[in-house]
Amino acid sequence: MLHFLRRVRQNLITQNNLKTYALYGIGEIFLVVIGIMIALALDNHNKTRIEKEELKNYLQKIAINVKSDLSEAERMLMGRTSQSALCAKATTLIGNREFNHEAQKTITNALFAMIIEQPINFNRSGFESLKNSGHLQHLDDSNLENLLYAYYRASDKVVFEENSLQLWSNDLDLQLHKSGFFSEWLELEKRPNPSLDEAIGNYSEKLTKHEGHNIVLSIFYRGFLFTEFLTGFYEEQITSGGELIKAIDEYVKE
Repeated sequence: MLHFLRRVRQNLITQNNLKTYALYGIGEIFLVVIGIMIALALDNHNKTRIEKEELKNYLQKIAINVKSDLSEAERMLMGRTSQSALCAKATTLIGNREFNHEAQKTITNALFAMIIEQPINFNRSGFESLKNSGHLQHLDDSNLENLLYAYYRASDKVVFEENSLQLWSNDLDLQLHKSGFFSEWLELEKRPNPSLDEAIGNYSEKLTKHEGHNIVLSIFYRGFLFTEFLTGFYEEQITSGGELIKAIDEYVKE
């Protein structure tokens, strides 16, 4: 093609046909511009394709993180629901002054469930990597983007509420220790250093007069309220997480 164009140009110069030669020159420039535009379009198309593939890789990592998060959230939701029932039962037993062996086990399990930390390990690494990469701006699905932010807002709510609960429980736990309630309840002078599996408290009529008694009732009441104020946050996270995973799967298949 280039050889042919050179021959045409040479003939025009030889014939001294300036008008035709000028038109030829304009045409040649036009062809060069068209060629550059095509090359740029192909390059942009290739960049867009690569960026979308990288975006999909980030989204797939997020989907893996979310699936793991939802397993953790479902485990915590089940545990908190059980603890709510356990705290309600323990409060009833103490109120009725039922202190037999089975009652003592229930009260002990309820109190330990409330004061022992239960760390939550939700994984945000995929989402943070996506934000830091700059590829989030290439997400051309507003519904998926909204679901991303909705899920992590719901996840943050759960973490905030759990952390608040833990700080509150830790404070009351410290008060129980300072007041001597724990050592008396667990009879640590008679049974020093019991393991958690072996530790069974001895709640008694005498302990109901102890200053720590009202603290225990407050802890149990907070646990009883799990089903009213905490499980809803987990349910929101689980629902939005399921919707997000479905949206990611559909986007990745495109």
